[in-house]
Amino acid sequence: MDADSRKPLDVIILAAGKGTRLKSDLPKVLHPLFGKPLLERVLETLRPLHRDLGIGTVYVIVGHGREAVTDHLNRLTFPFPIRAVVQEPQLGTGHAVMQARPCLGENGATGREVLVLSGDAPLLRAETLEALVARHRGKQAHVTLLGAELDNPAGYGRLVIEGDRLAAIIEDKDTSEAQRMIRVVNAGIYCLDWSAVLPLFDRISSDNAQGEFYLTDLIALGSEAGLTLRHTLLDDPDEMQGVNDRADLARCHAVLNARLQAHWMAEGVTILSPGTTLIGPDVTIGRDTVIMPGTNLLGEITVGERCEIGPYATMTGTVRVANGAKVIHSVVRDSEIGEESTVGPFAQLRDRAVLSHHVRVGNFVEVKNTRIDHHTNAAHLAYLGDSVLGSEVNIGACAVTANYDAYTGLKHQTVIEDGVKVGCNSAMIAPITLKKNCSIAAGSIITHDVESWDLAIARPRQTEVRQWVTRKIQKSQPDAVAPPKPPV
Repeated sequence: MDADSRKPLDVIILAAGKGTRLKSDLPKVLHPLFGKPLLERVLETLRPLHRDLGIGTVYVIVGHGREAVTDHLNRLTFPFPIRAVVQEPQLGTGHAVMQARPCLGENGATGREVLVLSGDAPLLRAETLEALVARHRGKQAHVTLLGAELDNPAGYGRLVIEGDRLAAIIEDKDTSEAQRMIRVVNAGIYCLDWSAVLPLFDRISSDNAQGEFYLTDLIALGSEAGLTLRHTLLDDPDEMQGVNDRADLARCHAVLNARLQAHWMAEGVTILSPGTTLIGPDVTIGRDTVIMPGTNLLGEITVGERCEIGPYATMTGTVRVANGAKVIHSVVRDSEIGEESTVGPFAQLRDRAVLSHHVRVGNFVEVKNTRIDHHTNAAHLAYLGDSVLGSEVNIGACAVTANYDAYTGLKHQTVIEDGVKVGCNSAMIAPITLKKNCSIAAGSIITHDVESWDLAIARPRQTEVRQWVTRKIQKSQPDAVAPPKPPV
């Protein structure tokens, strides 16, 4: 479609609810789904829609916890403007949409279309919304409603369909015995011809048990006014899943996880144990990579080809894993792992740890805010913090960089240049530089720079006190049988 011929398409997202059944101080739409709030997941669905159809403005109707919701919206970056609109008090879905009237124009705008979404329904696909808009335009409808066909429709409003026309929505509690057999239900997502439906809002009544204004009343009112009312069905009813309690939130995680795993397996990724694996929507995985059991990929994660991730690996934040790398029984956060490098088992990379290619970070090694060049090994029980390591360095077991000054609160850098060999049980007291090809003797406490090709020994000479054990026993236990003296 030519950009100039696009109809104006605005979006209203209903996000004012408290979410009482969640039993939380956090507003419902800010509860996280794979690390991002439900509301942000809904907004992410609109990115492709903006590219393909164009979006004018997204109006987010806020109420409960509006300061927190608005603050979060202000931190987001999207290719379309987002505007928070306050609903106070919260008097139902129809009342919520009414709050956008001053923004969209009290007199309407010819040709303007409005999508109405729910901020707690994060499983809708962009393709579904595009199909809804296409159906709306193709039928030249004034209202087009998204529905779903369920095996068990109990609890949902039923759609009464007459031919191609949407005739009514009957709430579950109001259905007759015959109407209860209807399996097509209301998914609560609308596409509206704004200028046509605008007059109907003044006729929505709150004369009901809840004393609220319901958006569903638009269908009956539109039918009375002779408007063209249509519907389209979801291919996957899971897309209409909303979040009202913790069980709903768990279902959203499970549905989205299964959907994403199916996608990556179709793209050539092996997932050995889908039931014990979590893969979030911001993850990219290359073909021929194997995801082992117990693995959690929960941030903006990019995994290359031919990698092996897990078992029991967790990645969060922003992580990049290059081709052929392995991460085993380890935790990685906001870090990069180069080609053919190995991390783990039981290692931790965090806070901008960057490994080049063919690096080994082994058992119980922690790397924090450190760059490590190619073919360098830290195989056992080490801590490398705020450091720069060159290539072909070897870090012995239990070696540490002492980077933190507890009195000033400052962290200092350790530089270990190419070819350095650090013996086990050594400590480098930063700031310090170990220059190319020097060696650090085991058990040393290094407090000054070491020059290239030098050996640094910073430990007392071994001393033996003869018969010290014998004298200690005799002094503390006079009646004890003295151990035999060693031969002369």
